This record gives sequence, structure tokens and C-alpha cells, in this order.
Amino acid sequence: MLKGSIEALEKKIAMLENRASIAEQKADALKTALESARAGYWEWNVENGTILIDRQWAVISGYNSADFDMLTMEQWRELCHPADLGVVTKSIEELLDGSMERLELELRVRHKNGEWIRVLDCGKVTGRSKNGKPSCLTGSRQALASLHDKPESPVKNVPEELQALVDNIPAAIYHLDVSGQATIRFRPPAFLKTLVSEHAGTTRLNTLSMIHHDDRHMLSNAYSKLREAKHSLTLVYRIVTPEGKLHWIEDHMRSSFSDDGLFSGIDGILCEVTDRIARLEKTRKLESQLSKSQRLETIGTLAGGIAHDFNNILTPILGYAEMGLSSIDEDDPIHEYFAEIMQAAERAQKLVSQILTFSKAEEGKTAPVSIQEVIDEVIRLMRPSLPSSVSIEEDIDSSCHKVIADPAQMHQVVVNLCTNALHAMEQTGGVLKIVLREVSTGNGMPPIAPELPDGNYAELIISDTGTGMDSRAIERIFEPFFTTKSVEKGSGLGLSVVHGIVTGANGHISVESTQGKGSAFHVWLPVIKSNTPDRLEQNPLLAKYAASVLFIDDEPATVNLVTIMMTKLGYNIRAENSPVEALKFFREQPDQFDLVITDLTMPEMTGIQLSSEIHKIAPSIPVILMTGYGKMIDHDMPLRHYGINHLLKKPLKLAHLALAVKEVLSSTTNLLTEI
Repeated sequence: MLKGSIEALEKKIAMLENRASIAEQKADALKTALESARAGYWEWNVENGTILIDRQWAVISGYNSADFDMLTMEQWRELCHPADLGVVTKSIEELLDGSMERLELELRVRHKNGEWIRVLDCGKVTGRSKNGKPSCLTGSRQALASLHDKPESPVKNVPEELQALVDNIPAAIYHLDVSGQATIRFRPPAFLKTLVSEHAGTTRLNTLSMIHHDDRHMLSNAYSKLREAKHSLTLVYRIVTPEGKLHWIEDHMRSSFSDDGLFSGIDGILCEVTDRIARLEKTRKLESQLSKSQRLETIGTLAGGIAHDFNNILTPILGYAEMGLSSIDEDDPIHEYFAEIMQAAERAQKLVSQILTFSKAEEGKTAPVSIQEVIDEVIRLMRPSLPSSVSIEEDIDSSCHKVIADPAQMHQVVVNLCTNALHAMEQTGGVLKIVLREVSTGNGMPPIAPELPDGNYAELIISDTGTGMDSRAIERIFEPFFTTKSVEKGSGLGLSVVHGIVTGANGHISVESTQGKGSAFHVWLPVIKSNTPDRLEQNPLLAKYAASVLFIDDEPATVNLVTIMMTKLGYNIRAENSPVEALKFFREQPDQFDLVITDLTMPEMTGIQLSSEIHKIAPSIPVILMTGYGKMIDHDMPLRHYGINHLLKKPLKLAHLALAVKEVLSSTTNLLTEI
């Protein structure tokens, strides 16, 4: 009995040894097969989270078998490409819950040299726990073509024509991975070649390092937004080359996410838009200049209209004060009252004249003007009143040619600019510098300003080292009534008047200023080569004629004043408030009048229209046009074109009226009887 049991046990042991030998042979054969297929073996213990690997599995990833023979699940995940983790996790979950019988997954893993390689992982459940849940997964890993050997993009598999088109697109196609490193696809355009070559032959770039420092915060915020959710953005920012050259870039970017919602990167297209930005900036400047010009023109028109009404108000004030002053003795206390009224009215008249100059409605008498002489005169007048803390520096080119302008207005330009500079240095002191030189533009010389044609110009620069201005003040500095000074220091008309005078003389003015460092005003005026001496105009001798005058003005106060003035001068006058009634009366008795004086701006008919109708009846009768606002007259045309013999400005003074009437009557008729 015992002998039979021993024999049975020996047979069983022999059978087990045979089976073990067969299993060992199969294992060796399997190992040989795996090595032949360049495949590695892995076994995952689901319960403790460890993964057993063989030597070939390690070799595929560039490691030695001594580096590790077992991995934790966390180590395995670190070797996987972040963009593939979502798909891998989903496939393993489906295998574990029974939705999928076999695992067959192509993914990217990091090689020991840092590159990404493609592998194929295959496996199945080989063990289960008592409750039936998978406890062990076994499989193989096989190396596929590396990412370096595999085409970077499916685009490279398209026909050659399409590939050539892609290569010649003036843009860079890039991918930004989860670590923030950018890879430039295809051949980068010219504006990125230098930056790419700077990174030792690789197309991997540190994205923010090449962005202009002022734009990095904007781009960083955009990246953060794209990481939060799938989104598309278009940004315009600046790239700086190692040489310091600036490029404007338009970046069309879109974020991508895996199926399980993990951020996997950003894909985008970079286009250079430097030329387009330059054109837009030029257009913006032109639009800004146009807007400013239109604003100044609108304000000027409004100011001119106000000045017209104000002159009508001043006319009786100044006229009656002048006649009252001449009618009483200086010892009379009332004489002083009239004198004060005259002084106040004349100050108001000068203010209105400034408004009209700004609005370009008042045209001064132009003549060749030496800017050098104007500067000398202004400095002589200002030097005694200069505070000791302010010094004057002059750099005057004595050979600078004259300009065609109103001498009084040129004096006003220099005085206003110097006064403005002194006010800026009132608290701190400093240097008032006046520069005059002749400059040229055209014939290869750079333009002075877009508004000026080519030619020779006298450039006047008046600068200070005072408080300076901010950009908002510079933008509005030539607007009337805008001032950075206190109320008692100025009305805000000085620089607007200067602007009107300079542009009216076909010149240009600009300002440069920095807060705390001072300001510099540049004035350019076209010069003339001729230095012909100024022709002095002599006042005609006053004379009295027995003449009848028809006067028309819609302002009753002006009608009454002129009636009194003309009567005092010894003329017969017929005054009318309505140009229509005046024309009707003249048509009935045209031979009764020797002279017509009419206002320019009237509601029923302008003075020019009335003059034209009167000359249809009596072509030879002289006409004096009176105006407080000359905007309706084309000053390029002589007054004779309108049938006007003389232009008389409001507000009126008795002497000016008498001189104008005598001058016109003396030059137009010999039939009047001299008194």
C-alpha cells in the first residue's frame, strides 16, 4: 500500500517537473518573441498600484534594466505625454469595468534623452480578486516610429502643391505645450528666423522671453484664460529681436483640451503686421489733426459770430464816449468819466480783435517783416520787467529773410509766446531762449510739417525751462479760453490768437513739452527773398465836402450814432434800418446821394448784395462797407470786385469815419463843392 502511494507521488512529481520545464520553455520562447518584436513585458498589480517591467520595456524608453524593474502608477504617468493622459485614463477605466476586453493604446512617452517617442501598449485582465474585480493586468509595450522620425503634421502628407503653399505662407504656425514652451511648425518666416536660430538649432522657444515687456502681462492673462476653458483669441503685441528691432505681431490662438477636460496646449498662427500698424498710426495722426483742425475751425466760427455782435454793442459805447469826451472841458468832472468809458471800450475792442484774429475773420495789412527786429523790440520792452531768476538767451540768425505778415500781429506772436514762457518759470526761474533760423524743405530735405509745402521758412523757437505741460494740455493748448494759468494770469486767448495769426500767414505752429522740464514753441513762416524797403502809406489830408450820404445798418443804436457823427462832420445823411427800404428809396431818388455807407451783415440783405443792386441803378456811386466781422468777404478778391471803395471796421471812431469818407469822396469825384 505504501509502495503504491510512493509510486503515485513520484509520477505526480515527474508530471509537475515536466510541466514546469514546458512552462519555462514557453516563457523563454515568449521572451525571445518579445525581444524579436522589440516589445517589452509589463504586469500591473491593480491592488497595490505597482507595475512590473522587464529589461526590453526599459530599453524602449532608453533606460537600463538596473534603472528600475518596478514602477509606481505615479512614475508611469510622469513618463506619459500630458496630452495623452486623458485617453489613457479613459481606456484603462473601460478595461477595468468590463466595457472593453483588451487594451490596445497608442500613446507618447518621454525617452530618457528628453524626446517624445510613440509606443503601442497592449494588455488584458489576467487576475481577479474574490469579489470578481480585476486585480492584475498583463501586457506588452512595442516601440513605434519616434516623434522625431514621424512627420510633425499631417499637412506634410498632402500633395506637394499644398505643401509649397503652406511653406510660403507669411506666418508662423506654432504649438504651445502645457509647460509654456512653443514649437514653431514648418519653416519660420523671416521675422522669427533670428529668434529660432538663437535657441541652438531647435524650434522650441521660451514664449514670453521674446515679447516686449509692456505686452507680457496682456499675453500672460490671455494664456491663463485659454487654460481655463476652450477658447479662441486674437491679440496684437510686439516682438523684440536680439538686435532690438521691433515687430508687431497678430496672434490668432486657440486652446485645446483632452476628452476628460484636461488642458493639452495652445495652437496658433503668428502674422507680422508691422507695416499695417505703421499705416494705422499714420492714419490716426492725420485723423487727430483733422479733428483738431475742425474743432478749432468750429470754435473760430463761433468766436467770430460773437465778435460781430460784440462790435455792434461797442460801436455806440465807444462812439458816444468819444463825442462826449470832445464836447466838454478837461476841468469838468464828467470828462474823467468819459475817459474811463473810452479806455474800457478800447480794451474791449482789443479783446474782440484777438477773437477775430483767432477766427481768421480779421485781415491785417501785410508787409515784409523782419522777425529779427520784432524780437529785438520785444526783448527791449520785456527786459526791464524780467525777474532776476529768469535769464534770456538769444540765437538769432541775422541773415534770415523777411516774412510777409502784419507787423503788429508778428509783434503779438512774439510777445504772447515770451509771456507764456515767463509765466511757466514764475515760481522756479529758469532760461527763456529765443532761436531764429532759416530752414528749407524739399529737394531731398525732410518735410517740416505735413501742413506746409516745400520751400524756405523762418523758424522761430521760444522755449523755457519751466513747469511744462501734460499730454492733455498739449492737445488743447491752442483752443480759445483754455488755459493752465489762474484767472488773474490770463484769459486763455493768447495762444489761440497766435495760432490764428501764424496759420493766417500760411505758417505752422507746434509745441513740445515735458512736465517739469519746460516747453518749446516752434513757429514756421514762409520767407521772401526780396528785401525791398517797406512802403510807408501817408494819411490823406482831411477835407470837407457838401455831400449827401445814405447810411444803412440794422442796429438802431449804430444808426443813431452814425447820424450824429455825420451831421457833426457837416454831411447830409439819410439813415435806414432796412436794406430793402433803403434800396427802394435810392431807386426813387438816385441822384440825391453822393455816397453810400452800409453794414455788411444784415438780416434781409447783405451789404455786398445791396451794393450790387445800387450799382445797377447808379454804377459810379462810391460805397463804404462797414463790418464788425469780415468772414463773408473773400479776401483773395479786391474790394473793387464787389463795387466797394473802402472797408471800415467796427467799432467806429469819429476820426476813422471822417478819414474814410474824405478819402473816398476825394478819389471818386471832382463835382463836390469843398466847404
